[in-house]
Amino acid sequence: MRVMQRLPMSGGGNMAEMRKKLIMNIDFFDEIGLHGGSMGPEDVAGLVLRCADSGIDAIFWRAAGLGVAGYPSALLSDEKWLASADLSDVISRTPSRREAPQSDRYGQDGPVAATLKRMDPVAEAKKACAEAGIGFYIWLDLFDEQNGRFVTEHPECRVRGRNSAVTWPGLRSYANAAAVSEKLDILEELKRYGPDGFYFSLSCHSRHLEFPEEDDYFGFEPEVCERFREETGKDLHSISTPEEYDVWHRIKGDFFTEFLRSASSRLHQDGMSLAVGTQYGRYTEFACPYMSSSVKYRFETQWRRWIDEGIADALVLGDYEWPWDMVPVWDSKGVKKRGEKYPADLLTPEYVEYSDGRADIILFSSWLSAYAQHHAGASASDLDGAMRMRARTLVDTGADGILLHEAHTFEFYNGFDTVRRMRGAVDSSGACCEAK
Repeated sequence: MRVMQRLPMSGGGNMAEMRKKLIMNIDFFDEIGLHGGSMGPEDVAGLVLRCADSGIDAIFWRAAGLGVAGYPSALLSDEKWLASADLSDVISRTPSRREAPQSDRYGQDGPVAATLKRMDPVAEAKKACAEAGIGFYIWLDLFDEQNGRFVTEHPECRVRGRNSAVTWPGLRSYANAAAVSEKLDILEELKRYGPDGFYFSLSCHSRHLEFPEEDDYFGFEPEVCERFREETGKDLHSISTPEEYDVWHRIKGDFFTEFLRSASSRLHQDGMSLAVGTQYGRYTEFACPYMSSSVKYRFETQWRRWIDEGIADALVLGDYEWPWDMVPVWDSKGVKKRGEKYPADLLTPEYVEYSDGRADIILFSSWLSAYAQHHAGASASDLDGAMRMRARTLVDTGADGILLHEAHTFEFYNGFDTVRRMRGAVDSSGACCEAK
């Protein structure tokens, strides 16, 4: 099944199949600050209705932030655990300061805890989406767990460095069976809410930590080393040739695909869809510091397999990248701007053509708040311009929809009118893209 294919669209549900899908990311943890220090059911309902009235077709609701639960969870970190947690691995790599990285919002007396006393945010979001007639998907981070209990208490389950001792704080290894099993348990816990599906995100705040290690330093977990030896007869630590690096990156990608296959099977058997966050290009790259071209960890992005094997119902392209800005991360991928064409314009058609309707191709908008803040070097000078630019790409490339990041931006900067204009632009096949 394709993401949102069977869901009612805002406005009645009888629109043409070719209607472009506008999806809104709602980061519960960012939202709280706009609602007086905590949120209640009325805040959730009002926000979802505002999205629906602007032409949004579905919501991706963030279930956890940095590994901390945004719902009553028996598995994830909570404020009580954080109060006494040993986060020294994260603290030691935190730039310019040496203090616990969690903000006050995650603390025992913070707004997350206050909100959870008032409601179950995930349950309220699902209810609000049903009432508004739009799709409800749970946003689950796969790599964003620097305050996560499991990866903190089980460093053996993290991505491991070349010396086999250093591990990446907050980054679980999908080559590790225990790490995979625990993540699948979280999926089962969240499935009980009965969403239309899940969005697996590539968000990773630990990429902002300090990593003095050289490129390709991480990815030497025992399971990866063993499989490399089985395939090549060589010790992974002696890797040297480009061909050997190709095998190594592919093996890491194989493990990730195996996890996705297991997760997808569990979702599909219950009639739920899966949207997989997907970086452009051959590899999923973790550059550190975040906006640099220094790639500390990467693996092969096996997106064709995800489509061919029916694993992904949608690919979210450019997930947590900057597809409309020429930032240093594109240097490592060898992607250059051509005239007025940015990475999203140049790279998306290949995915649309290959998918051929088998999976939805969804664009990731990147951080739209950067344009509202007049981000230096941005391709658009304001939020409205950024939205028009993305509407044009959506129409020109034939992609099925776009994931707007995030609701907080449109609330804080009074930008929901830009969503309405995008809806009008893409519904009229781009004729309104230039209209203010």
